[in-house]
Amino acid sequence: MKEVLLSNCERNFVNKAVQRGTRLDGRNLLEARPVKIYFGSNWGSCMVLLGQTRVIAQVTCDIQQPKTSRPNEGMLHINVELNPLAAQHFDSGRQSEFSVLISRQLEKCFQDSKCIDLESLCIIADKKVWNLRVDINIINHDGNLIDCASIATLAALSHFHRPDVTSNGEDITIHPFSEKDPLPLTLYHYPVCVSFITFESGNTVMDPTYLEERVGVAQLTLGINSYRELCSLHFNYLTKTMTVEDVISAVSTYAANYAVELVQQIKEAVVCDVEARYKKDDRNTNRFKECIAMKKLTTMNNEYISIKLRKWNEVEKLESDVDMEEKEEQKKYTIIKPGEGSAELIMDTGVSFGEGGPNTWNVSESSEEASDVEITAEIKKDIKEATKDIVLSGDSEEETTEMLETKDLI
Repeated sequence: MKEVLLSNCERNFVNKAVQRGTRLDGRNLLEARPVKIYFGSNWGSCMVLLGQTRVIAQVTCDIQQPKTSRPNEGMLHINVELNPLAAQHFDSGRQSEFSVLISRQLEKCFQDSKCIDLESLCIIADKKVWNLRVDINIINHDGNLIDCASIATLAALSHFHRPDVTSNGEDITIHPFSEKDPLPLTLYHYPVCVSFITFESGNTVMDPTYLEERVGVAQLTLGINSYRELCSLHFNYLTKTMTVEDVISAVSTYAANYAVELVQQIKEAVVCDVEARYKKDDRNTNRFKECIAMKKLTTMNNEYISIKLRKWNEVEKLESDVDMEEKEEQKKYTIIKPGEGSAELIMDTGVSFGEGGPNTWNVSESSEEASDVEITAEIKKDIKEATKDIVLSGDSEEETTEMLETKDLI
Protein backbone atom coordinates (compact mmCIF):
# COMPACT_ATOMS: atom_id res chain seq x y z
CA MET A 1 0.00 0.00 0.00
CA LYS A 2 1.30 3.43 -0.91
CA GLU A 3 1.91 6.12 1.65
CA VAL A 4 -0.95 8.58 2.13
CA LEU A 5 -0.13 11.97 0.68
CA LEU A 6 0.20 14.91 3.04
CA SER A 7 -2.23 17.77 2.41
CA ASN A 8 -1.11 21.37 2.04
CA CYS A 9 -3.17 22.38 5.09
CA GLU A 10 -1.30 19.94 7.33
CA ARG A 11 2.03 20.98 5.86
CA ASN A 12 1.35 24.70 6.37
CA PHE A 13 0.02 24.09 9.87
CA VAL A 14 3.19 22.27 10.98
CA ASN A 15 5.46 24.87 9.36
CA LYS A 16 3.70 27.76 11.08
CA ALA A 17 3.71 25.95 14.42
CA VAL A 18 7.45 25.25 14.25
CA GLN A 19 8.12 28.80 13.09
CA ARG A 20 6.48 30.03 16.31
CA GLY A 21 8.48 27.59 18.43
CA THR A 22 5.58 25.18 19.07
CA ARG A 23 5.31 21.45 18.37
CA LEU A 24 2.13 19.43 18.15
CA ASP A 25 3.03 17.14 21.06
CA GLY A 26 3.86 20.02 23.42
CA ARG A 27 7.66 19.59 23.36
CA ASN A 28 10.26 22.28 22.86
CA LEU A 29 12.13 22.39 19.58
CA LEU A 30 15.26 20.73 21.01
CA GLU A 31 13.52 18.30 23.36
CA ALA A 32 13.43 14.53 22.85
CA ARG A 33 10.70 12.08 23.72
CA PRO A 34 11.07 9.82 26.76
CA VAL A 35 12.88 6.52 26.23
CA LYS A 36 11.79 3.23 27.81
CA ILE A 37 13.86 0.02 27.62
CA TYR A 38 12.48 -3.48 28.22
CA PHE A 39 14.40 -6.78 28.09
CA GLY A 40 13.23 -10.23 27.06
CA SER A 41 13.94 -13.62 28.56
CA ASN A 42 16.93 -14.31 26.28
CA TRP A 43 20.30 -12.58 26.36
CA GLY A 44 20.48 -9.71 23.91
CA SER A 45 16.72 -9.32 23.47
CA CYS A 46 15.26 -5.87 24.15
CA MET A 47 12.44 -3.54 23.17
CA VAL A 48 12.84 0.24 23.06
CA LEU A 49 9.99 2.75 23.13
CA LEU A 50 10.75 6.26 21.85
CA GLY A 51 7.43 7.96 22.30
CA GLN A 52 5.06 5.87 20.17
CA THR A 53 7.89 4.39 18.08
CA ARG A 54 8.66 0.77 19.03
CA VAL A 55 11.64 -1.31 17.98
CA ILE A 56 12.68 -4.85 18.99
CA ALA A 57 16.32 -5.95 18.70
CA GLN A 58 17.67 -9.49 19.09
CA VAL A 59 21.36 -10.46 19.05
CA THR A 60 22.34 -14.00 18.04
CA CYS A 61 25.72 -15.65 17.42
CA ASP A 62 27.15 -18.62 15.53
CA ILE A 63 30.59 -19.90 14.58
CA GLN A 64 31.85 -19.26 11.04
CA GLN A 65 35.05 -18.95 9.11
CA PRO A 66 36.51 -15.42 9.28
CA LYS A 67 37.19 -13.13 6.35
CA THR A 68 40.47 -13.59 4.55
CA SER A 69 41.34 -9.93 5.01
CA ARG A 70 40.81 -10.11 8.81
CA PRO A 71 41.53 -13.67 10.00
CA ASN A 72 41.77 -12.72 13.69
CA GLU A 73 38.50 -10.80 14.00
CA GLY A 74 34.89 -11.79 14.40
CA MET A 75 32.04 -10.41 12.33
CA LEU A 76 29.04 -8.19 13.00
CA HIS A 77 25.95 -7.96 10.77
CA ILE A 78 22.94 -5.67 11.29
CA ASN A 79 19.63 -6.38 9.57
CA VAL A 80 16.57 -4.10 9.72
CA GLU A 81 13.11 -5.39 8.83
CA LEU A 82 10.13 -3.09 8.28
CA ASN A 83 6.88 -4.90 9.08
CA PRO A 84 3.45 -3.85 7.77
CA LEU A 85 2.43 -3.87 11.43
CA ALA A 86 4.44 -0.68 11.93
CA ALA A 87 2.95 1.26 9.01
CA GLN A 88 0.62 0.49 6.14
CA HIS A 89 3.08 1.56 3.43
CA PHE A 90 5.74 -0.96 4.56
CA ASP A 91 6.00 -4.07 2.38
CA SER A 92 6.82 -7.44 3.92
CA GLY A 93 9.12 -10.02 2.40
CA ARG A 94 11.53 -7.66 0.68
CA GLN A 95 14.01 -4.94 1.56
CA SER A 96 13.11 -1.37 0.72
CA GLU A 97 15.39 1.60 0.23
CA PHE A 98 14.42 2.93 3.64
CA SER A 99 15.40 -0.28 5.44
CA VAL A 100 18.73 -0.42 3.59
CA LEU A 101 19.39 3.21 4.55
CA ILE A 102 18.77 2.49 8.24
CA SER A 103 20.98 -0.61 8.11
CA ARG A 104 23.86 1.31 6.55
CA GLN A 105 23.61 4.11 9.09
CA LEU A 106 23.70 1.60 11.94
CA GLU A 107 26.69 -0.19 10.41
CA LYS A 108 28.57 3.11 10.16
CA CYS A 109 27.71 3.95 13.75
CA PHE A 110 28.61 0.58 15.31
CA GLN A 111 30.76 -1.41 12.90
CA ASP A 112 32.86 1.28 11.22
CA SER A 113 33.46 3.10 14.50
CA LYS A 114 35.03 -0.05 16.02
CA CYS A 115 32.90 0.06 19.16
CA ILE A 116 33.05 -3.75 19.60
CA ASP A 117 36.25 -5.67 20.25
CA LEU A 118 36.04 -8.08 17.31
CA GLU A 119 39.39 -9.69 18.13
CA SER A 120 37.92 -11.10 21.36
CA LEU A 121 35.45 -13.03 19.18
CA CYS A 122 38.24 -15.07 17.57
CA ILE A 123 38.34 -18.76 18.56
CA ILE A 124 41.00 -20.14 16.17
CA ALA A 125 42.80 -17.73 13.89
CA ASP A 126 41.91 -18.06 10.23
CA LYS A 127 39.50 -20.93 11.04
CA LYS A 128 36.75 -20.23 13.57
CA VAL A 129 35.33 -16.94 14.86
CA TRP A 130 32.06 -15.77 16.38
CA ASN A 131 29.61 -14.14 13.99
CA LEU A 132 27.23 -11.66 15.66
CA ARG A 133 23.91 -10.84 14.02
CA VAL A 134 21.57 -8.06 15.17
CA ASP A 135 17.99 -8.41 13.88
CA ILE A 136 15.91 -5.26 14.27
CA ASN A 137 12.13 -5.33 13.81
CA ILE A 138 10.07 -2.16 13.62
CA ILE A 139 6.83 -2.68 15.56
CA ASN A 140 5.34 0.83 15.39
CA HIS A 141 6.43 3.79 13.27
CA ASP A 142 5.92 7.27 14.70
CA GLY A 143 9.05 8.91 13.35
CA ASN A 144 12.81 8.84 14.08
CA LEU A 145 13.34 5.14 13.45
CA ILE A 146 17.13 5.49 13.22
CA ASP A 147 17.45 6.83 16.78
CA CYS A 148 15.16 4.20 18.24
CA ALA A 149 16.94 1.43 16.31
CA SER A 150 20.37 2.64 17.49
CA ILE A 151 19.23 2.66 21.12
CA ALA A 152 17.85 -0.87 20.74
CA THR A 153 21.05 -2.06 19.05
CA LEU A 154 23.31 -0.63 21.74
CA ALA A 155 21.13 -2.00 24.54
CA ALA A 156 21.00 -5.45 22.93
CA LEU A 157 24.77 -5.61 22.37
CA SER A 158 25.46 -4.47 25.93
CA HIS A 159 23.01 -7.03 27.30
CA PHE A 160 24.12 -9.97 25.12
CA HIS A 161 26.23 -12.79 26.62
CA ARG A 162 27.84 -15.41 24.36
CA PRO A 163 28.62 -19.01 25.40
CA ASP A 164 32.08 -19.86 26.62
CA VAL A 165 34.20 -22.13 24.39
CA THR A 166 37.36 -24.17 24.80
CA SER A 167 39.57 -25.57 22.03
CA ASN A 168 42.61 -27.82 21.89
CA GLY A 169 43.71 -26.60 18.46
CA GLU A 170 41.34 -28.69 16.37
CA ASP A 171 38.19 -29.50 18.33
CA ILE A 172 35.91 -26.80 19.74
CA THR A 173 33.66 -27.34 22.76
CA ILE A 174 30.76 -24.93 23.34
CA HIS A 175 29.75 -25.01 26.98
CA PRO A 176 26.08 -24.53 27.84
CA PHE A 177 25.06 -21.89 30.36
CA SER A 178 24.55 -24.57 33.02
CA GLU A 179 28.24 -25.54 32.91
CA LYS A 180 29.93 -22.15 32.52
CA ASP A 181 28.65 -18.63 32.85
CA PRO A 182 28.19 -16.79 29.56
CA LEU A 183 30.61 -14.01 28.63
CA PRO A 184 29.53 -10.45 27.80
CA LEU A 185 30.81 -8.55 24.79
CA THR A 186 33.64 -6.05 25.10
CA LEU A 187 32.63 -2.55 24.00
CA TYR A 188 35.22 0.18 23.65
CA HIS A 189 32.64 2.98 23.53
CA TYR A 190 28.85 3.38 23.38
CA PRO A 191 27.59 5.29 20.30
CA VAL A 192 23.97 6.33 19.68
CA CYS A 193 22.30 8.21 16.84
CA VAL A 194 20.71 11.62 17.37
CA SER A 195 18.51 12.99 14.55
CA PHE A 196 17.34 16.50 13.71
CA ILE A 197 14.90 17.91 11.15
CA THR A 198 15.17 21.40 9.62
CA PHE A 199 12.09 23.20 8.23
CA GLU A 200 11.59 25.90 5.62
CA SER A 201 11.73 28.62 8.26
CA GLY A 202 15.23 27.51 9.30
CA ASN A 203 14.18 26.14 12.69
CA THR A 204 15.56 22.74 13.68
CA VAL A 205 13.83 20.19 15.94
CA MET A 206 15.25 17.17 17.76
CA ASP A 207 13.68 13.71 17.69
CA PRO A 208 11.13 14.41 14.92
CA THR A 209 7.81 12.62 14.70
CA TYR A 210 6.47 10.93 11.58
CA LEU A 211 4.55 14.05 10.52
CA GLU A 212 7.52 16.33 11.11
CA GLU A 213 9.78 14.09 9.04
CA ARG A 214 7.46 14.43 6.06
CA VAL A 215 7.25 18.21 6.34
CA GLY A 216 10.96 18.92 6.96
CA VAL A 217 13.36 19.86 4.16
CA ALA A 218 16.64 18.55 5.67
CA GLN A 219 17.54 15.72 8.03
CA LEU A 220 20.76 15.37 10.03
CA THR A 221 21.76 12.22 11.94
CA LEU A 222 24.80 12.30 14.22
CA GLY A 223 26.38 9.22 15.77
CA ILE A 224 27.89 10.35 19.10
CA ASN A 225 29.32 8.28 21.94
CA SER A 226 29.49 8.98 25.66
CA TYR A 227 32.90 10.69 25.22
CA ARG A 228 31.23 13.33 22.99
CA GLU A 229 33.08 11.98 19.95
CA LEU A 230 31.53 11.97 16.48
CA CYS A 231 31.26 8.39 15.16
CA SER A 232 29.07 8.87 12.07
CA LEU A 233 27.23 11.58 10.14
CA HIS A 234 24.39 11.48 7.64
CA PHE A 235 22.85 14.58 6.04
CA ASN A 236 19.87 14.41 3.69
CA TYR A 237 18.45 17.61 2.21
CA LEU A 238 15.75 18.54 -0.28
CA THR A 239 16.90 22.12 -0.86
CA LYS A 240 20.41 23.49 -1.31
CA THR A 241 19.74 26.62 0.74
CA MET A 242 20.67 24.77 3.96
CA THR A 243 24.16 23.36 4.47
CA VAL A 244 25.34 20.77 6.95
CA GLU A 245 27.66 23.28 8.62
CA ASP A 246 24.74 25.54 9.53
CA VAL A 247 22.81 22.72 11.21
CA ILE A 248 25.77 21.16 13.04
CA SER A 249 26.86 24.45 14.56
CA ALA A 250 23.37 24.95 16.01
CA VAL A 251 22.68 21.48 17.42
CA SER A 252 26.06 19.87 18.18
CA THR A 253 26.01 20.82 21.87
CA TYR A 254 22.46 19.54 22.40
CA ALA A 255 23.28 16.28 20.59
CA ALA A 256 26.37 15.62 22.74
CA ASN A 257 24.53 16.28 26.01
CA TYR A 258 21.60 14.09 24.98
CA ALA A 259 23.92 11.25 23.92
CA VAL A 260 25.66 11.25 27.32
CA GLU A 261 22.33 11.07 29.17
CA LEU A 262 21.02 8.36 26.85
CA VAL A 263 24.10 6.14 27.21
CA GLN A 264 23.93 6.48 30.98
CA GLN A 265 20.28 5.37 30.94
CA ILE A 266 21.14 2.34 28.78
CA LYS A 267 24.01 1.30 31.07
CA GLU A 268 21.85 1.53 34.18
CA ALA A 269 19.05 -0.50 32.57
CA VAL A 270 21.47 -3.24 31.44
CA VAL A 271 23.23 -3.47 34.81
CA CYS A 272 19.91 -3.66 36.67
CA ASP A 273 18.61 -6.48 34.45
CA VAL A 274 21.86 -8.50 34.52
CA GLU A 275 22.08 -8.35 38.30
CA ALA A 276 18.44 -9.39 38.60
CA ARG A 277 19.02 -12.41 36.33
CA TYR A 278 21.87 -13.75 38.42
CA LYS A 279 19.92 -13.12 41.63
CA LYS A 280 16.77 -14.57 39.99
CA ASP A 281 14.77 -11.55 41.15
CA ASP A 282 12.53 -10.01 38.49
CA ARG A 283 10.72 -7.53 40.70
CA ASN A 284 12.81 -4.47 39.76
CA THR A 285 13.39 -5.31 36.09
CA ASN A 286 11.60 -4.13 32.95
CA ARG A 287 10.42 -7.11 30.91
CA PHE A 288 8.28 -7.39 27.80
CA LYS A 289 5.15 -8.25 29.77
CA GLU A 290 5.18 -4.83 31.45
CA CYS A 291 4.84 -2.95 28.15
CA ILE A 292 1.91 -4.98 26.81
CA ALA A 293 -1.41 -3.13 26.98
CA MET A 294 -4.08 -5.60 28.08
CA LYS A 295 -7.63 -5.37 26.68
CA LYS A 296 -6.63 -2.55 24.34
CA LEU A 297 -6.19 -2.26 20.58
CA THR A 298 -3.68 0.26 19.31
CA THR A 299 -3.19 1.51 15.78
CA MET A 300 -0.97 4.00 14.01
CA ASN A 301 -3.60 5.20 11.55
CA ASN A 302 -5.40 8.25 12.96
CA GLU A 303 -7.89 10.48 11.18
CA TYR A 304 -6.85 13.52 13.20
CA ILE A 305 -3.65 15.24 14.27
CA SER A 306 -2.70 14.54 17.88
CA ILE A 307 -2.15 17.84 19.69
CA LYS A 308 -1.04 18.17 23.30
CA LEU A 309 -1.62 21.32 25.32
CA ARG A 310 1.61 22.50 26.89
CA LYS A 311 -0.04 23.85 30.09
CA TRP A 312 -2.54 21.05 30.44
CA ASN A 313 -1.78 20.13 34.06
CA GLU A 314 -1.16 23.67 35.25
CA VAL A 315 -3.88 25.55 37.12
CA GLU A 316 -4.12 29.20 36.13
CA LYS A 317 -4.84 31.55 39.02
CA LEU A 318 -7.43 34.25 38.47
CA GLU A 319 -6.38 37.81 39.24
CA SER A 320 -7.93 39.54 42.22
CA ASP A 321 -9.28 42.49 40.21
CA VAL A 322 -11.50 40.33 38.02
CA ASP A 323 -15.18 41.19 38.38
CA MET A 324 -17.68 38.65 39.62
CA GLU A 325 -19.50 38.75 36.30
CA GLU A 326 -16.35 37.71 34.44
CA LYS A 327 -15.77 34.86 36.90
CA GLU A 328 -19.30 33.58 36.38
CA GLU A 329 -18.81 33.83 32.63
CA GLN A 330 -15.60 31.80 32.83
CA LYS A 331 -17.31 29.08 34.85
CA LYS A 332 -19.70 28.45 31.97
CA TYR A 333 -16.90 26.96 29.86
CA THR A 334 -15.01 23.83 30.81
CA ILE A 335 -12.13 21.97 29.11
CA ILE A 336 -12.56 18.21 29.23
CA LYS A 337 -10.00 15.54 28.25
CA PRO A 338 -11.75 12.71 26.36
CA GLY A 339 -8.48 10.95 25.50
CA GLU A 340 -4.71 11.15 25.32
CA GLY A 341 -3.53 14.06 23.20
CA SER A 342 -6.98 15.63 22.67
CA ALA A 343 -9.20 18.20 24.35
CA GLU A 344 -12.69 19.63 23.91
CA LEU A 345 -14.28 22.91 25.02
CA ILE A 346 -17.91 22.64 26.23
CA MET A 347 -20.38 24.96 27.93
CA ASP A 348 -21.31 24.14 31.50
CA THR A 349 -25.09 24.57 31.25
CA GLY A 350 -26.05 21.90 33.75
CA VAL A 351 -27.48 19.71 30.99
CA SER A 352 -26.29 16.13 30.68
CA PHE A 353 -25.07 15.57 27.13
CA GLY A 354 -26.63 12.61 25.43
CA GLU A 355 -29.47 12.30 27.94
CA GLY A 356 -31.53 15.42 27.20
CA GLY A 357 -32.36 18.35 29.45
CA PRO A 358 -34.55 18.36 32.54
CA ASN A 359 -38.34 18.26 32.04
CA THR A 360 -39.75 21.57 33.32
CA TRP A 361 -43.35 20.49 32.63
CA ASN A 362 -43.27 17.55 35.02
CA VAL A 363 -46.01 18.36 37.56
CA SER A 364 -46.90 15.85 40.25
CA GLU A 365 -50.39 14.33 40.24
CA SER A 366 -51.13 15.62 43.76
CA SER A 367 -50.68 19.25 42.66
CA GLU A 368 -53.70 21.52 42.06
CA GLU A 369 -52.34 22.59 38.68
CA ALA A 370 -52.22 19.04 37.31
CA SER A 371 -55.65 19.34 35.71
CA ASP A 372 -54.67 22.52 33.84
CA VAL A 373 -51.59 20.96 32.34
CA GLU A 374 -53.47 17.94 31.00
CA ILE A 375 -55.90 20.10 28.94
CA THR A 376 -53.99 20.66 25.74
CA ALA A 377 -56.64 22.78 24.05
CA GLU A 378 -56.60 25.49 26.71
CA ILE A 379 -52.78 25.55 26.68
CA LYS A 380 -52.66 26.23 22.93
CA LYS A 381 -55.24 28.99 23.21
CA ASP A 382 -53.41 30.72 26.06
CA ILE A 383 -50.08 30.52 24.19
CA LYS A 384 -51.56 32.45 21.26
CA GLU A 385 -52.93 35.14 23.57
CA ALA A 386 -49.67 35.39 25.49
CA THR A 387 -47.59 35.83 22.32
CA LYS A 388 -49.55 38.93 21.21
CA ASP A 389 -47.44 41.15 23.46
CA ILE A 390 -44.09 39.91 22.05
CA VAL A 391 -42.43 42.67 20.01
CA LEU A 392 -39.71 41.94 17.45
CA SER A 393 -36.70 44.24 17.38
CA GLY A 394 -36.12 45.94 14.04
CA ASP A 395 -32.43 46.61 14.65
CA SER A 396 -31.43 42.95 14.81
CA GLU A 397 -32.35 39.91 12.81
CA GLU A 398 -32.69 37.82 15.99
CA GLU A 399 -36.09 37.44 17.66
CA THR A 400 -36.71 38.20 21.31
CA THR A 401 -37.76 35.04 23.15
CA GLU A 402 -39.72 35.00 26.40
CA MET A 403 -40.19 32.01 28.67
CA LEU A 404 -43.77 31.08 29.63
CA GLU A 405 -44.47 30.06 33.18
CA THR A 406 -47.40 28.06 34.60
CA LYS A 407 -49.17 31.14 35.93
CA ASP A 408 -49.35 32.61 32.40
CA LEU A 409 -51.31 29.62 31.16
CA ILE A 410 -54.09 29.89 33.74
